[in-house]
Amino acid sequence: MVNEFLTPVSDELRGLAAELDQFSIGSSLRFDTEIAENALVILGVRDTRGGKESFNDELEFDSIRKAFYQLKKGGWNLEMYDLGDLHAGATREDTHFAFLKIQEELLKKRSILIILGGAPELVYTQFRAFDVIQHTVNLSCVDNRFRLGNDGQELHSQNYFSKIITNEPHTLFEYHHLGYQTYFVAQEELDLMEHLNFDVKRLGKLTDNVKEAEPELRNSDVVVLNLEAIQSSDFRSTVELSPNGFNSREICSIARYAGINNKVRSFGVYNFKAKNIPSDELLVAEILWYFIEGKNHVPEQINFEKGESLETFFVQIPEQDLVFYRDTKADQWWMELGEMNDAEPLGKQVIPCSLKDYEDSLKGKVPDRWWKSFKKLY
Repeated sequence: MVNEFLTPVSDELRGLAAELDQFSIGSSLRFDTEIAENALVILGVRDTRGGKESFNDELEFDSIRKAFYQLKKGGWNLEMYDLGDLHAGATREDTHFAFLKIQEELLKKRSILIILGGAPELVYTQFRAFDVIQHTVNLSCVDNRFRLGNDGQELHSQNYFSKIITNEPHTLFEYHHLGYQTYFVAQEELDLMEHLNFDVKRLGKLTDNVKEAEPELRNSDVVVLNLEAIQSSDFRSTVELSPNGFNSREICSIARYAGINNKVRSFGVYNFKAKNIPSDELLVAEILWYFIEGKNHVPEQINFEKGESLETFFVQIPEQDLVFYRDTKADQWWMELGEMNDAEPLGKQVIPCSLKDYEDSLKGKVPDRWWKSFKKLY
């Protein structure tokens, strides 16, 4: 089915990859569709309908590929494939159907998907592909807006998250939104996010300390990056430019954080508009590089009962006794959720957190992450 829908990478690009030295990414990329398990798989979706523009049949990702192939590999061991592009179908529905079927086939093979896309509405189908492999899905979006438009309208770039929330099956469990800009978000939207117990982080909070994005991404199955979240001084190859946003270093850090979690199976980069700006094409290539770098250095699953690399910290505060863990190998922090009512034990849950959460607890404050997770689980 993958062969049926996708147009393979061009002979010209394959020739470029073959001529690169052994240290370059292109030299080790595979272009066939006989995919090994747990491999990284790159594909493009060349459809802009549903976005803020009319259909653009000139959208292409080969300029990004050319920059990406020439980057040097890290100490990587995962196999990588570039399967080419899904061209826009006769209708938007045709594109979404083909995109869904391609993902379902690849996810069943335990592939890790890296998706380059046009219209952000494709996020909806990226999310729905998980319906065939699991009952709950954790989603993280890096975007300057919430995309909470009228879910009664046809699917488009401004309402796809409303569709995810309201359409069956209701598989969304955790949702993290990173980098929203307050002047693009209505107070009613913030209230809804709070009511649904979703985790949202304002741009300013993350630019003060971008490491605070890592715990939010650590349990995600799907991570989506909208290129409009990058400030226009660093990136212009998108539809709607904004003077504020993440800078190039911050967005690459976030891409790496997305990769180093054990769960992520699908990473999408959307809203690319080819403008023939080499530095923009290189930045997208570097975003992919950092995700792959993270994925090749995923920490081992932790045994919280007898993990040899774990340090344990106990903090007593009036509201709740807290237990923190630090994985010394990965330098990752975790927090235990104990039940509020000791008479009815509910078992131990451990959630991702940050060094800041631990430091806040030393000041007598129960971290926000603790309260939000407690409300979800108990």
